[in-house]
Amino acid sequence: MHRIRLATDADIIFLADVTLAATGAQGRLPADFDEAAWRARFAEWSRESIEDPATELYVVEVDGRRAGRLRVSRTPEFVEVNGIQLHPDVQNRGVGTAILTALQSEAARSGVPLKLNVERDNPDARRLYERLGFTKTGEDKGEDVLQWSKAAEQNRLWNADVAERYDTPGDGMFSADVLGPTVERLAELADGGRALEFAIGTGRVAVPLSEYGVPVSGIELSDAMLQQLRKKADAETIPVVAGDMATARAPGEFTLVYLVFNTISNLLTQEEQVECFRNAARHLTPGGRFVIELWVPELRRLPPGVPATVGVADPGYILLDTYDVLKQHVVSHHFHFGEGTEARLGRTPHRYIWPAELDLMAQLAGFTLESRHADWTNTEFTADSPSHVSVYRLSTA
Repeated sequence: MHRIRLATDADIIFLADVTLAATGAQGRLPADFDEAAWRARFAEWSRESIEDPATELYVVEVDGRRAGRLRVSRTPEFVEVNGIQLHPDVQNRGVGTAILTALQSEAARSGVPLKLNVERDNPDARRLYERLGFTKTGEDKGEDVLQWSKAAEQNRLWNADVAERYDTPGDGMFSADVLGPTVERLAELADGGRALEFAIGTGRVAVPLSEYGVPVSGIELSDAMLQQLRKKADAETIPVVAGDMATARAPGEFTLVYLVFNTISNLLTQEEQVECFRNAARHLTPGGRFVIELWVPELRRLPPGVPATVGVADPGYILLDTYDVLKQHVVSHHFHFGEGTEARLGRTPHRYIWPAELDLMAQLAGFTLESRHADWTNTEFTADSPSHVSVYRLSTA
């Protein structure tokens, strides 16, 4: 367990101690290091940071004890990590990852990038940052400038290679048996009005729904997926706003907003998922509907101590899901096999949502549950249903 709190003058000696301990454990203190002079400069700089309204200096506490230092700057253009050090005794416990992940979520909600610098002689920190999706954007003397943004992360996950292989016409989720009932039900729920698809992707549902006669718009964060959509429909037929479905605004009002194929779980925090509901409400006319297709978390298949389940084991394809039940996170590992020993791996992270939690998110945004079925053909939803289609109605007030 960890938490961060604002530092005070009483923490300055500790902040110096933990910075020295972390740097020394990495073997990065110079041979001619003058500790007394460094501590004097550090104390002065820390007091300035405490008083500076543009920055926040934190103490990281682990299990109720001081264990680290964090300094963050925030502007309308970016969130920047100016420094993070953890005592060697608490490293490799996921604390640094949790802090940076929380800052990524903050930056995503604000629609700005998260920035930091890393010393070129600090390979451990670099590996962590790269694992979290930071990329190099510049250099600053002996340091590299790294940056993470939600848009860049989504473009990395849903890149041109993925987009080109995403469509499987007539097969799987592109089969007529799947798309037919989906389009018919959405057209019924649109009730003669306009529809907006969050995370429209390559237009798997939007294109046939538009051809069915429903005016469709979209929001999409992946440039590559949108390029695939444009091979099927132009911007006049299906206008799309490039942006985050939790915050981006499409022009006009709609009688239906919809999210299909588990896509709300691509938002990796509860806060972002709640904002997605609120963004749907902003787009809808009074009494409009928000429809979500989502899988039910499969934790009943997860024995104690076993962190993964096999979702699919077909010739040429295996789906393995690994769970972090504390954060409600799951990473889907997609293994595609070719001839001989040829294999390709893709990963997609998700935050799973229980149906009751989804209903509470809806209430926070002014919706009530109108119906819930196991599929698009209105099959009864039961305790054994692997997924659901939930229809929420916005208040007419």
